[in-house]
Amino acid sequence: MSFNWCFIGTGKIAHRVAKQIITIDGHRIVSVYNRTKEKALTFAKIYNSRVYDTALEAINDPAVDGVYIATTNETHFPFIKLCLENHKPTLCEKPLTGNAKQLQYLLELSVEKKTFLCEGMWTWFNPISHRVKEWIKQHKIGNILDVKCCFCVPIFGRKNNARLVEIDKYGGALLDLGVYCVRYVYELFGIPKSILSEGKLYRGVDFVNKAKFFYDNFTATITSSFNHFYGDYCLIKGEEGTIKVPLFHRANKAILKNKNGRTVYRNTTPKFVYQFLQVANDIKSGKKESLISLKSSLEVLQLMDEIRKQVGVVYQCDLDSP
Repeated sequence: MSFNWCFIGTGKIAHRVAKQIITIDGHRIVSVYNRTKEKALTFAKIYNSRVYDTALEAINDPAVDGVYIATTNETHFPFIKLCLENHKPTLCEKPLTGNAKQLQYLLELSVEKKTFLCEGMWTWFNPISHRVKEWIKQHKIGNILDVKCCFCVPIFGRKNNARLVEIDKYGGALLDLGVYCVRYVYELFGIPKSILSEGKLYRGVDFVNKAKFFYDNFTATITSSFNHFYGDYCLIKGEEGTIKVPLFHRANKAILKNKNGRTVYRNTTPKFVYQFLQVANDIKSGKKESLISLKSSLEVLQLMDEIRKQVGVVYQCDLDSP
């Protein structure tokens, strides 16, 4: 199946994605927009794309089948809004918006314009995550006793990562890293009964935060930080065993230990391939949503809004009307 993409944003994540997309038979990046045109020109030369002076021109290239947005968090809302208003199917990097209020507006716009929208949460296009979910549903480890989901890596201070502590760019560990943890626990166990959060702030954003999700019979502890190395994993303990997922957000394996021994489920296929193949198929089939439902994206943002409220992180979108 052929599919032509427009890329809005040509930074590090866009290059990582593009390298995998061009390996998919029939998929091309035909148009590109970036705020800094020189970067767009460099990107377009590598991937044989057309560069436009505005995002509107890029998404309205007549060859475009779908738009992929890979820009900083504060720009997601206006770019998605532009795409939906022009009836352009859109896949946008996580989180879709800065808060749930913004996303609710876009969900209503998506319905009004009858146009596809999906969050680029590649973790949940990955077969590894779905196998973990199956193991839990099949009671492979019995009743859940405790969950720890951690994404803490010292990425602040690296080149071009100043955005992480810029409040105007909706920086902070939660939206950059913790969103994976929140989504993972949400997908496995749903909305918690209550949340208790704490964090440390720098320039108004959280560089570390810790949230406890309280369920009926267990607690899930979510930790994210871009200034410490505590690990990147999900560990689920049950009465009859454990499930561990190293590098859970981009996992190549999941490990189940129970009375039957040790089982390792592996999948080393490049992970963006699953996401873009699925989304392209959904768009071509006329669907308005994909595996990552818009309801789930809204509920995850509502959880993150509550964490930010408790920690004390306030973005401009929290003060404005969408």
